[in-house]
Amino acid sequence: MASFKQLCEQDKEKINKWIGGGKKRYTLLYSAANNGCDPTTFHTNCDNKGPTVTLVYNVNGNVYGGYARVSWMSGSGESVYDSDAFLFFLKGESGQKPCKFMIKAPEYALTMNKDCGPTFGKGPDLLTFQNAITKVTDSLPLPLNSVMSPGTYQISADTVTEITGGKFDAEDVVVYAVEDVAQEIYLPTPWREMDLPTWNSELLNLLKKEIEEYWPLREMGVSEDVIPYINILLLGPVGAGKSSFFNTLNSLFRERLSIQARAGSSDTSLTKSFNVYSIISNRRPLRFRICDCRGFEDAHGVDLFDIEAILDGNIKNKYTFVDKSHITKESPFYRRDPKMHDRVHCVAIVVDANNDPDYPMTEHVQEQIKRTQELMNQKGVPQLILMNKIDGLSESVRGDLSRIFHSQEVKERVEKLAHSLRLPPYTVLPMKNIDTEQRININVNILALYNLRQMLRAADDYLLNYLDEFSGDKFEPTYEKSSDTI
Repeated sequence: MASFKQLCEQDKEKINKWIGGGKKRYTLLYSAANNGCDPTTFHTNCDNKGPTVTLVYNVNGNVYGGYARVSWMSGSGESVYDSDAFLFFLKGESGQKPCKFMIKAPEYALTMNKDCGPTFGKGPDLLTFQNAITKVTDSLPLPLNSVMSPGTYQISADTVTEITGGKFDAEDVVVYAVEDVAQEIYLPTPWREMDLPTWNSELLNLLKKEIEEYWPLREMGVSEDVIPYINILLLGPVGAGKSSFFNTLNSLFRERLSIQARAGSSDTSLTKSFNVYSIISNRRPLRFRICDCRGFEDAHGVDLFDIEAILDGNIKNKYTFVDKSHITKESPFYRRDPKMHDRVHCVAIVVDANNDPDYPMTEHVQEQIKRTQELMNQKGVPQLILMNKIDGLSESVRGDLSRIFHSQEVKERVEKLAHSLRLPPYTVLPMKNIDTEQRININVNILALYNLRQMLRAADDYLLNYLDEFSGDKFEPTYEKSSDTI
């Protein structure tokens, strides 16, 4: 593997001043020399990652590029507004001074094209590469499709010739994620008041006991035979951590690391079927089930008919999703006469907290989520947001998860995500899974149990709408405890 070009501290300081000052963290997302000069690979590594710096390492020894505050996306050539974007010349062998080129027309700042690498301006002012390019020796043969045509930024054609040396061949095209590194602001009082005392083993045991003793609408006198369990459906983009949330809960009650649900990193959803998981404690299943669904993605969306069938309880466990198709009533996995305990009683939309809160997912995936939310609203199914991987937001929170509700950074991310998904901030549940843990972590377990308890309470609120049916003759117990009916 080739060695990618790295920013030195002096170069970082220069870019920091151009961006606006302050300490920044640079995280390598993509190197054409290492990862391949391919638009698909670039977008896989760089889409929805927030502000980025793109650097072109020219064969003449010059370094130039651009800054984008808005996340890259796999579009079809549309322009995106970014008033903070700029191009720059960083250094060259001939000793030219570093220079920043401001934006003139911010409405054309960036071009989102799935077939291109980082592209700035409408000209485009800087198109790094188009289509996949095979590396030749130590340089990337970009001159056939790399373009610098000034118009959107304050850069002239003569300046382009100076900073490129008249050649567009590059040794590397590198993209870094850029984030502010500031001292964590902790609020003197928590921004979300929880009915929880100090985070310790006593609290963990109290929450665990409450979950173990839960049954739906117990305080309303509804028989366990009428509603033996509730169903919590996990929905969200690929890689958000749906399966990992179940594994976290399962590990907690099994008191060891569990990987029962398939989880990991992939461009496409690892969950290909509708999976219904029970959690066992004291040798019996608890009175809730976690339903894991295929992740939303650009290439393969979950059919809305399938989603509706899941919400209504028509789809049975282990149904396999089929691209560009949906379940039929003739399928052996179709339940024709679902009961109340077959329905979905609460939905948790799982989102990666580290994505740009203004653009937490691609436009196509967000449209799928929007249509699904409209369907859930029609059916009155409560929705919560499980904001996963919060340990990536803050080093302080990563070190002490119990301070999560004192963190200004987490509070702001919660508010932005709630606005993006059109739900109240109190529906957002910050979460860290055990994906990096090899042992039981008490703070992770407390947060997981607290979030699960909120889901159970939301399910009870949904069931209250049917309380008259439970109390009357309309709802006869049909559940046989010895059989698995879902």
